[in-house]
Amino acid sequence: MQPQDPDAAAAHYRPQTGLAPPPRRIPASFLLAEALSFRWWYVWTLFMVAVVPIAVWFGYPRAFALAAVLTLVAIYCVQLRSAAKRTALLRWGIVANVVDSNVISEATYYGGTTWYNVFLPVAHGWTVTRRRWSGPNIKTRVTYQVDGYRGELVVKGREYIDGVILADQRQPPHALCVTAFPYDLDRDESGNWTGRLRARLKAGMVGWLFVVAAWLTLAVLAASGLRPDIGGPLTAGAGSVVEVAGNSQQKRVVCDSGSVNVSGITNRVTITGHCAGVTVSGHSNRVTIEDADVISTLGVANVVTYRTGSPRIDNEGISNVVKQR
Repeated sequence: MQPQDPDAAAAHYRPQTGLAPPPRRIPASFLLAEALSFRWWYVWTLFMVAVVPIAVWFGYPRAFALAAVLTLVAIYCVQLRSAAKRTALLRWGIVANVVDSNVISEATYYGGTTWYNVFLPVAHGWTVTRRRWSGPNIKTRVTYQVDGYRGELVVKGREYIDGVILADQRQPPHALCVTAFPYDLDRDESGNWTGRLRARLKAGMVGWLFVVAAWLTLAVLAASGLRPDIGGPLTAGAGSVVEVAGNSQQKRVVCDSGSVNVSGITNRVTITGHCAGVTVSGHSNRVTIEDADVISTLGVANVVTYRTGSPRIDNEGISNVVKQR
């Protein structure tokens, strides 16, 4: 029996390319999808960074701001590295001839990854379907040939059937199956990418944009150095004195003809109601008062703002400011 010619066998796998010659234009929608690619492990990473050392972040909020930015940078380094390979194939990729494919590993009950009710892509030619699927993780080695170069790549997830393999015309070792792209590689009559995105992909992009915006907002708030007021507002009743001290505190005080003393460094204090007296000392504190009979300042660079009334103001210390809003 004569051995089968691999090139002849590959003819069964050769799809109709339907591609315009490279370099091709990359649709803006594809670039946006790469920039806002949603991955559950991205969200899980942000969650772990925020929650696991939460006691540390309450004590050192600026450290959280730095960790938040560095984590997002690390995520995007990983994302943009893989995006660069995909976009290069969009511009310079050509359809490779698939010579052979064989399963090299399959997870079992006792070892490996098993998927449960997840969306895993499987390709037939250019067409990629993404349906919910449960089963073992499968690794398939695909041997391809392009312009005299023969290479291999491993397709993970579901078993490879006959999906299109794109290889970089300039660097044939760089190749991917169409299932590696988060968007469908539909083409127009001239063979250029149409740039259409699936509804579920758009929803994921919006979700990731919201996550990033919320994460950066949290980082900015933490960078201000303020610790959240997790104990609720303090109450200064008639004849009582409430002390607000410490560093970088954010406090609320409800005043009912009582007195409030603010000290420490870079605290932010909001006082509602009517106070008999408010004294602010320390350094760089910011205090907002609704109404008070007497406002006294000591220390350095404190700013006190009152909203109503005509309080008696004793402004001492260095570079303190008392003003009405």
